[in-house]
Amino acid sequence: MKNRIEIIIIISCLLTGISACNKSIDEFLDKAPGVDLVEDNIFSQRANVEGYVSTLYQYGMFSIMTSRDNVINSNPTGSSATAALIGTLSGATDESESQETFASAQVWNIANVQNNTIISNEDVRYFARWKAIRIANILLERIDEVPDADAAYRNQVKGEALFIRALQNFELLKRYGGFPIVNVRFLEASEAEVPRSTFEECVNTIIKDCEDAAVNLQGITYSASQTGRTTRLAVLALKSRTLLYAASPLFNTATPYLNMTDPANNNLICYGNYDANRWKLAADAAMAVLVEAGPSGVSLIDVPDNRNPTAANRSQGNYWVAWELRDNDEIIIADKTFAPSPSTGFPWMHLVPGGLNAFASGNSVTHNFVSKYEDTLGNVPFWDPAGGNDLVAKYGTLDPRFKQTVAYNGARWNAQYPVIETFVGATQTRNNPGGAWMIKHVPEALANGGSVAPSIALYRLNEFYLNYAEAMNEFQGPGLPSASSTPLVKLPNQPVIPTSPYDAVNKIRLRSGMPTFPAGLSQEQFRQRVHKERDIELAFEDHRLWDIRRWLIAENQGVMTGPIYGLRINRINAATFNYVPYIIENRAFVKRMYLHPYLLSEVLKGDLIQNPGW
Repeated sequence: MKNRIEIIIIISCLLTGISACNKSIDEFLDKAPGVDLVEDNIFSQRANVEGYVSTLYQYGMFSIMTSRDNVINSNPTGSSATAALIGTLSGATDESESQETFASAQVWNIANVQNNTIISNEDVRYFARWKAIRIANILLERIDEVPDADAAYRNQVKGEALFIRALQNFELLKRYGGFPIVNVRFLEASEAEVPRSTFEECVNTIIKDCEDAAVNLQGITYSASQTGRTTRLAVLALKSRTLLYAASPLFNTATPYLNMTDPANNNLICYGNYDANRWKLAADAAMAVLVEAGPSGVSLIDVPDNRNPTAANRSQGNYWVAWELRDNDEIIIADKTFAPSPSTGFPWMHLVPGGLNAFASGNSVTHNFVSKYEDTLGNVPFWDPAGGNDLVAKYGTLDPRFKQTVAYNGARWNAQYPVIETFVGATQTRNNPGGAWMIKHVPEALANGGSVAPSIALYRLNEFYLNYAEAMNEFQGPGLPSASSTPLVKLPNQPVIPTSPYDAVNKIRLRSGMPTFPAGLSQEQFRQRVHKERDIELAFEDHRLWDIRRWLIAENQGVMTGPIYGLRINRINAATFNYVPYIIENRAFVKRMYLHPYLLSEVLKGDLIQNPGW
């Protein structure tokens, strides 16, 4: 713990926004000469504070791309190499297979995650996260000193700092369980020797920061040029996600997935008891997001005529617009720290497949994932394990979100590639064992050398309908759907909000042209269906790896262990294609992988207790 927190003491790096320092850690045990003068200058006027807040976002905001090329996240002991995650974490789950063997997700597929490589294998933002926490703590400590800052601005900065700090802590919580709570800045190395707090203490710390931030951000608005800064609604979204995870089986239990070396320390990785009311807290937090959304100018994109679009016109697809259109009405907050880039640049180089005008690693969609899609009548299609010649027809009957998520054989990629071919011997088959590509997140404007600045959402409103549905079902069952054809209640001056778990999930399905859930489902039946609804609606958005761990299903066959299937596609003629399911690989998962290991070099310093099995 000592040197990890010492890293965030390196004010000479933090205050100037430098990403890494080519010096020994020991040289930074004491405050660097001149630091007070630099810091005093920052807090001498509002304009300088704004630059420092920008640095806070640079280190503290993120999206599904867990790193960016201009932020150095490796252990700063002299290395200046970029620690960018290669590819997305989707390839570590049943959603997809990473195109390249060197992609970071590959080690997860063979259960080869190690306690000395976890930073490069997944948590590349680990050190940047502690830097963000330190910047937040300095802002909270000194913002009231700024002479030309009025009360509203000071409250805004406090709210932003509290949100970013809570966000960093949540990212620690979902990976490691209990973590060292650092809510003040350290001036001496000895102060940085902080042990892990219990899981419950960590949750409470995050929630308190969220609640305090929500108070500070009440009534704060931004200009259009400031889109991407923290709003009260973003804070409520973080609170909702935190409480949903905390209520889930991984943490809300008396018996953890594995015992710590000393079972007395089990409270570091779970509550140590089960409490159904934690699900109610999660449901209430999700409802708070839905209620606040309308007055905050955020709404679910649902144009009735755009529920089942054609591939040639993305603007006519509700689901497409929700993930592709920059700053659309459904986005609560998004990472705005990327510069425009072509498909061969970051981050597109890790999303666009080679063979489609890209550089490295796309995601080959597995048949495990494709077979989750219902048809447009709400039925589960039969995929013959022996194969068949009706592939075109099968694709044509699937949930409209399928063609807005997956680029399959015969589908449109963009204007440059109006028809892609993934059959045996075709152009787009290289390292595509699944038989289809992920197209979600890849904008149309990347065609023909276009350069696009990503705006991949951290929170979109659709998630919180599903958060509410899941949490409320776990608390008291699915309830009953509303009797009206539009299963929602409209309150005066409020957005449409659900009155039951049914209503929440049905709203998500209806906006994409899918039928509502059948009435009369048991709690377990509803649980399975709402889990699958998250799989489809939130596909490739960096939810799946965390969902299957918090639900304790990662070890189930076909999830992160056992056979992962693809389709071998053969062209019979121009209009007919044969498909044959086959095993891409047999994956492995061990129980210790339900939580990340703390980095071995940090544990060996003596302040951190390691997670079980590592």
